[in-house]
Formats: sequence, structure tokens, C-alpha cells
Amino acid sequence: MRRLSNLGLIVLGAIIPLYGLLIALDPNRPPTPHVPAPVALVIALVLLLSIVATIPAAVRSARRDSMTLAYLSPGAACLISSLAGFDPPTGIPFSLLVLGLGGAALALARDADAATVRTVVRAFLWSALAAAVVALVMVVTRQPPEIYAYNNGRAIGTFLNANELAAFAIGVLGVAVPLAVTSRGRDRLATVTALLLLVTLGATFSRWGALCAVVAVALFAAFDRRRAVFAAALVIALAGIGLDAWAGATHHNPRDTEARVVAWRTGWTTFLRFPLLGVGPLAFEKTYDELRPPDAPGTQTPVAFDPHSLPLAFAAEGGILAVVTLAVSFTLLLRAAIGAARAAPPAQRVLAYCLAATFLALLLDCGINTIVIFFALALQVVTLAYAVVRTDAL
Repeated sequence: MRRLSNLGLIVLGAIIPLYGLLIALDPNRPPTPHVPAPVALVIALVLLLSIVATIPAAVRSARRDSMTLAYLSPGAACLISSLAGFDPPTGIPFSLLVLGLGGAALALARDADAATVRTVVRAFLWSALAAAVVALVMVVTRQPPEIYAYNNGRAIGTFLNANELAAFAIGVLGVAVPLAVTSRGRDRLATVTALLLLVTLGATFSRWGALCAVVAVALFAAFDRRRAVFAAALVIALAGIGLDAWAGATHHNPRDTEARVVAWRTGWTTFLRFPLLGVGPLAFEKTYDELRPPDAPGTQTPVAFDPHSLPLAFAAEGGILAVVTLAVSFTLLLRAAIGAARAAPPAQRVLAYCLAATFLALLLDCGINTIVIFFALALQVVTLAYAVVRTDAL
């Protein structure tokens, strides 16, 4: 049973780039040329079986403590909002997914041995490497042409949009860069993955993503407190900001900004109308047409599907309950990761600090974006920080 749970944890670490393909199963969304629905169904079944496989480990890891609360409370809050929301048939499965991911992350943090943690890290890196290759090949070949044209030549790969791929790249760099640096390049998988994901992040032309990557470097320098790290962080920050200002605008559609503002306004209006429990997870589109500004785009545009801001999505779809629950959860997880890092050996400390900084950068990135992969990616990142220190997996 333990081996099956460990296998589930490994698969969950590798399957993150495929989450966006599950959109093919939603009959209410515009068709995607990425994959046919049967392929998306297979991915969904693998994801479901992997979560189910980790349940015994999650049960063993559960305690009456703050860590268990941090991992399981988001799913519980989502479930409560779903039951009271406008779309329970969609919200309840989503809530169970969030609850399952939280349980799997708790199992990885507390139950997995060093060998399993190492394997999860390698699976995460191999998966990211493959996802980056796919994304860059799609940009170079301009295939599929409709995706290339719709995204103004920005890389998206298997994700829903360029900003989501940028967030994924930031999460992977938080793992790959410290492993490459502390091994002085001897960890070839981490080194190659770091280099390729840097290129991929640039190919997304995500200006906010580039800024968040710079913030992650600055936060790591603040955690680490070494002068050489501060100097390197300054150089990276200046280079990142300069590249962002020069290249970001060349692939940016001004309408994206206008659409995002409309989504924010509608999200805030939705929260004001349903402040306690929201309209229910993934139910934003159910009320969009009634609550949108008069001049806003229609219900078949991307604006109608979410508020384009993770905090606003929490507020609009989960109300005050979700906002408070998630704020407490994220605070507890971050404190645990930083606290564990302070007493860890040098290599583990560098990785844990870097992952804590990456977790904060992902939260910042989601401030103006709604990232479908957020729970899977953020939980994976912050949990690896805790698990690597606990097991001495390096």
C-alpha cells in the first residue's frame, strides 16, 4: 500500500503540465486544438487514480495540528462554498480535487521517505523539461497556427495561456536553479532544466511573470542574507527588468489589459453581492452575464470564465470563508518551510529558501492572473521545501 501511495505522489509531481488539457472535457468552454476529449479523459483518470492512491498516506499523516489544517482546509472551504453555490455539480468535484491535492501534499511532507522525495523531484524536473521542449517547438514551428496567432506568438505549450506557462516556469526554476547551483552543474538534469525553463519563461513574453521571477530572486536574497547573493540578485533584477521592458511589449495585446480590468470589476461586484460564501467554485461564469458592466465582452469570451485574479477568484467564488481560510493556510505553510530551512544543512537550506521565495512569487503572479494549476503547483513547491529538509533527500 505504501508503494502505491509513493507512486501516486510521483505521478502527481509529473502530471502538472497536463492539467490545462483537461479543459477539453468542459462542454461550456470553446474547443481547444491541444488534444481530443478521449485523451483528456485518460489524463483525468490518471490524475484521479493517483490522488486515490495517496489517501492511505494522507490518513497516516493527518494530525490535530496546524500543518494538517493548512493542507486540508482549502478543500473543505471549497466544498462548503460549492454546496451553497450556483454550480454544485462542477464545484463539488473541483473541491474534492483540491482536498485530494492537499492530502497528497500532506503525505509528501510527512510520510514520504528520502528516496520517494528524490524521485518526486526528478519526476517534476523531467516533466518540466518535456513541457518546455513542447512549448518551444510549438513556437518555433508556429503549430497549431490558431494557438500561435491567438497568443501573438507567445509560448503556451500544454497550458491554457502564456501567463500560466510563465507561472509554471517560475515554479520549476525554484527547484532547478538551487539544485544546479549547489551541485555546481554536476546535476545535469537540474542544470539543463534551469537553462531551458529560463528560455521558456522568456518565450512567454509575460511581463508580470518576469517581474515575479525577479521578486523571487530578491526574496531568496532576503532569506539567505549573504552579500554575494544580494549582489547577484541585483544583477538579475536589472537584467530581468530591462529584458521585460524591451521584449514584453512586442507580444502584448492592449486588449488583454482592457479585458482583465473588466474581469476584475465583475469579480469585485460578484464578491459584494455574495460576500460570505461566494457563488461557488468555477461558478463565476454562471453569474457573469448578470453582474458584468454594460460594455463588457459577452459570455463566450475568456473574460467570462474567471475574474483573472486569484484573490478575486477566491473572494467571488468562495467569499470571505475562502479568503480567510486560504490566507491562514498559506501563512502556515510558508512559516513551516522557512522555519525548517533555518536549521537545515547548507544545500537543503538553499533549496528550501528558494522554494519559499518561489511560493511567494507564485502568489504575487496570481494577483493579476487566475492560474488553473495554482493549487497543484504551489502545494508541490512549498511541500518539496519541507520534505527535502525533513528527509535530507539531497
